Amino acid sequence: MESLEAIKRKISSAQSLKSIVKTMKILAAVSMRQYEKMLDALELYGNNIEMGLQVALRDFKNLKGLKETQTGLKTGAIIFGSDMGMCGQFNEIVSAYAVKETAGFISSGLEVICLGDRIASKLEDKGLRAAATMPYPAGLSGNVTPILQDLLVKIEKWREEMKVGRVLLFYNVPSKEGIKYAPYMKVLLPIDKNYLESLKAKKWDSKTIPMYKMERNGLFSALIRNLLYMELFKAFVDSLTSENAARLASMQAAEKHIDDHIDLLTGSYNQERQDQITSELLDIIAGFEAVTN
Repeated sequence: MESLEAIKRKISSAQSLKSIVKTMKILAAVSMRQYEKMLDALELYGNNIEMGLQVALRDFKNLKGLKETQTGLKTGAIIFGSDMGMCGQFNEIVSAYAVKETAGFISSGLEVICLGDRIASKLEDKGLRAAATMPYPAGLSGNVTPILQDLLVKIEKWREEMKVGRVLLFYNVPSKEGIKYAPYMKVLLPIDKNYLESLKAKKWDSKTIPMYKMERNGLFSALIRNLLYMELFKAFVDSLTSENAARLASMQAAEKHIDDHIDLLTGSYNQERQDQITSELLDIIAGFEAVTN
C-alpha cells in the first residue's frame, strides 16, 4: 500500500488538474457564446448583401451570361480543421466526411486547400493529399482577414487558370442540441441560379426602390465578392464554435474522470488511514494486556 503522504500528493495534483480543466471549460463556453453572437451579426450582414443583390438583379433580363454562375470541370475543396488540442475527434470527423463527399470528383480533377496542418495530415492518412495548407488561427482575434483574402485570391486563380467551376467548403457546424457538432458541406461556387432568380423575383419591402450609380456588372461582381467573403467568414465562425463545443465536451469528460479518480484516491486514503489507526489501537491493546499480565 502507498503511504498517506503519497496518496495526499496525488489527490492534490488531481485537484490542481481539475482547476485547470474547469478554467478551460469556462473559456470554451465564453468563446462559444461570442461566436454565436457573431453568427447572428453575420446573418444580418448577409441580409444586407441580399438586398443589394435584389436591387442589382432587377436590371438583368436573364442570368445565363453571368461570370459568377459559370461552371467548369474541376472541383476545389477548402477544408477547415483545427491545430489546437483537446477537441476530441474534431479533425477526424470533418476529414472523413470530406474524403467521402469528394470521392466522386477525383476523376474529373480535385484541388484541395486545408486550413490547419493537423487536418492535412488526417486527409493524407485517408489518401487525399492537399495541394496547399494554410495556417488556422486560434480565434477570430488572429489574422483571419488576410487568410480570407488569400482564400479569395486562390479561388479566383482556380477559376481562371485551372478551370475550377465548383468550390466546396467542408467544416463542422454546431448543433442546436447541447454541445454537439456535425460535419457540413457548403457549395460556395457556382452561385445557385435559383437563389439569384428568387432574389430577383422577391418583392421589395419599401415603396422607395434604391438607385445605384455604379456600372451594373461591376456592382453585381462586388456584391458577389462580399457574399463569398461572408460565407468564408461564416465557415470560420461555425468551425471555431464547433471546436469550442468539442473542447467543452472533452473538458466535461475529463472533469468527470478526474472526479472519479479523486474519489478513488480519497477512498484509498481513508482506508489506509483507518488501517493505521486500527493497527495503532491493536498495538496499544496488546501492550496494555502485556503490562497487566
